[in-house]
Amino acid sequence: MPQAFIDQYLFGPGERVVLEGTMERVWRRGRWLKPFFWLVSWSDMLFPETGSDIPVTVDIRAAKKSARRHVWRREFRFPSGRRRRFTSRMEYDKRLRRVIEVIGLGGTLAVDWEMRFEMPSTLHLDGAGWVIRVGPWRLRIPSWLLGSGRAIETADLSRPGIIRIDFTVSHPLLGDVFGYGGEFLVRRKR
Repeated sequence: MPQAFIDQYLFGPGERVVLEGTMERVWRRGRWLKPFFWLVSWSDMLFPETGSDIPVTVDIRAAKKSARRHVWRREFRFPSGRRRRFTSRMEYDKRLRRVIEVIGLGGTLAVDWEMRFEMPSTLHLDGAGWVIRVGPWRLRIPSWLLGSGRAIETADLSRPGIIRIDFTVSHPLLGDVFGYGGEFLVRRKR
């Protein structure tokens, strides 16, 4: 596995990783979906802004007591001066054998990610389902309602520490509705 992925995902308490880069393009489909994106932006999940060459920083920290739980803080800095920040918590679920990403206000929404490494340098993350979490209760959401996400990370083997991230949200009826892609430098910090 490329060192950039090891640095990004395999670290423990007290350590952190910073990804710094530029999204070549942040896009969404159709003006008619802008109100939806504006609404979900209040829950710190997606956002309505689009553009090119958007600086982005992702700060990833391991939980104080567990290397299996990481907090991801993302910040997109748009030319208009608008900053979009959203935080999620990633944790490995041994029972499901998947990574669970908890997002939204109060961590009420979670997505299961199926992760697959493809030699020599590509990591595929495919959304495997949505769950609403309220206290001890869990309610699975049908994919036709929220769609699914997919991310492809590719390590540049000729440039150590450089990865490319392409992320797309798709809906079974509407097709691809939101996405971004760009390059990042992965740096582990202590």
